[in-house]
Amino acid sequence: MSLARRVHPAALSAYWFALEAHWAALLGAAAQGQIARFADPSFVGHASSILFGFGAALSIISQYVAGRASDRMRRRMPFMIAGTVCDVAALFCFALAPSFLSVVVAFCAVQISLNIAGGPYQALIPDRIAPEQQGRASAFMGLFRLAGNAGGLLLARVFVRQPGPTVSVAAFEHGLLLLAAAISALLVVGLLITLVAAGEVAPRTDDSAAQPSGASTEEPWRYRRSFAILTVSRALVNLGLYSILPFFAFYLRNAIHVATYLPTSVDLLLVMTGCSLIGTLPAGIASDRFSKKALMFGALGALAIGALGLALATNLQIVTVVAIPIGIGWGAYYSVDWALACNLLPRARAGALMALWNIGASGPQVLAPLIGGLLVDSRALAALAPGDGYRVLFALVSAYVVLGAIALAFVREPLGEAEGMTRRPR
Repeated sequence: MSLARRVHPAALSAYWFALEAHWAALLGAAAQGQIARFADPSFVGHASSILFGFGAALSIISQYVAGRASDRMRRRMPFMIAGTVCDVAALFCFALAPSFLSVVVAFCAVQISLNIAGGPYQALIPDRIAPEQQGRASAFMGLFRLAGNAGGLLLARVFVRQPGPTVSVAAFEHGLLLLAAAISALLVVGLLITLVAAGEVAPRTDDSAAQPSGASTEEPWRYRRSFAILTVSRALVNLGLYSILPFFAFYLRNAIHVATYLPTSVDLLLVMTGCSLIGTLPAGIASDRFSKKALMFGALGALAIGALGLALATNLQIVTVVAIPIGIGWGAYYSVDWALACNLLPRARAGALMALWNIGASGPQVLAPLIGGLLVDSRALAALAPGDGYRVLFALVSAYVVLGAIALAFVREPLGEAEGMTRRPR
């Protein structure tokens, strides 16, 4: 692959904005709204496990298959276009679902469609960006992702109604239809910007791309092992983050006793997203000059402290305060984590390997709702005090993040001391 044609990271990241807006609106509010609409309060945990678990399992399969196929075809764009078109149709089916079973089916279709697009798309950064610039590109990617997250939450805040006796079925569905239309428009515009800017360029297959920059021919296995360990570390961290998102609104309802739990949940997620913007761009840019692992350790420390704060919080004011370190750590972690993964993988197999690496995000989406659903619906914990299942869950989140940091310590980082110098394993 030739890198002669320069692609600005902002244009490359435009589709990320749309993807994150899509998932923030669905996972942050719309899915909880559908669960609250169809599931009995005592069955919320199990309903969440079914919806998010099935969808995430299918996302892993579809993303890997599409990523591997795009490597073999040496084309990314057809998958991105087809997946986006199918997702738009699935979104409207989700909005009009007349039962919980149809919600699950539509959500699974959404997961399959958008991951067919996402698997090949996420390989575009290693395809199009030179290794020494991947930290900066990942910072832009993180910025656009978080901005998209904020945009999706704002759309959900406007269109998603909290189910209840004062909200008719027609009004609830009308809001979801407007949300589906807005997300669809963002997906199409973001896709067009990225396609026009990046173009279709075949991944590199030359020997210089067969291993990370700076890796000697005697020890590429060290980097493959580090890539695998980084995937495990990422899975543990995401197991924590995906234990928060599906249950956050119901945590506010049952543990903090907030009456308007759904809009308040969106507001607090917006606070986290706003704080995450503080850490994203500086951390991503700094990762081109300093140890990525050191920056990630700091971010994981903030995440662990924030999650423990949620477990101990007794009122909404405390929850708002602990949302700040969660947001800052979240933004800094995702910006630098992506850059480190791009440095470690061989670009000739970027589509398949990035799909495997993304199992570190998709896999926890299967496991986290299963574990969380059992805890929040536990009668034994509910007998102690209402909402204790959510507190135990968020204490477990802090433990997941600490374990992710321990795994990260075993990653061997390629680190260049200055521009033009050979990167050394560290």
